[in-house]
Amino acid sequence: MPSKAGASTFAADARHQAAQILSRPPYARRPARSADPLGGVLSAIGRGFVWVFGHPARWLLHRVLVPIFHGAHSALGSGGWVVALVLALGLGVFVGVLLVRRRSHIASRPTNKRSRTTDEVPIDLERAAEEAEANGENELAVRLRFRYGLARLEAGGVISDRFTTTSLQLRRILLSSVFDELASRHESITYAQESASPNDVAAARDGWGQLLAEASNEAQCRENAWLKTASAR
Repeated sequence: MPSKAGASTFAADARHQAAQILSRPPYARRPARSADPLGGVLSAIGRGFVWVFGHPARWLLHRVLVPIFHGAHSALGSGGWVVALVLALGLGVFVGVLLVRRRSHIASRPTNKRSRTTDEVPIDLERAAEEAEANGENELAVRLRFRYGLARLEAGGVISDRFTTTSLQLRRILLSSVFDELASRHESITYAQESASPNDVAAARDGWGQLLAEASNEAQCRENAWLKTASAR
């Protein structure tokens, strides 16, 4: 009996000592948390995503898809869900094709501003410039004269597209000090919002008249030279 009591006391003392050891550091210390600065933000985004899209998705599943599958199963038997799935996929593809075609149609449709501009003819621009000049709308008259001149240059074959040809390219093509002055003043009035005077209107009218006459003479000289070369052959 004394030996059993001593063994019991020894075991109790051992358990007590082990409990005291485990209750002190480093065993009782909690592991340090790993650095995760974006964990809370990502968790909040995930909860928000579930809150926004979870309810509509569950509603779509229970109120639309499940009744469709049950109806197809009741009407067509065990293979009804396959037919319903194929129909759903076909409907999705059809809607996607319609959306793509609609977007392509909208992207390819010209804007109203461009369609109105491309339909302008030189004679209409010239008349509009004269009307603006008569009404004292100097800025508008200068801009219309510039557009009229570009339209005439395009009609004469000097430039291929007046909407894509820049002023710098025109300077290199025309090599004309008259055009340089016209372009500089047009840019100041149109883009720098400088006010235009009647002198600017008169300079635009006379300058474009001179420039177009020079361009016409040069075109005629090139045509005559080509005819002479062709007749000599």
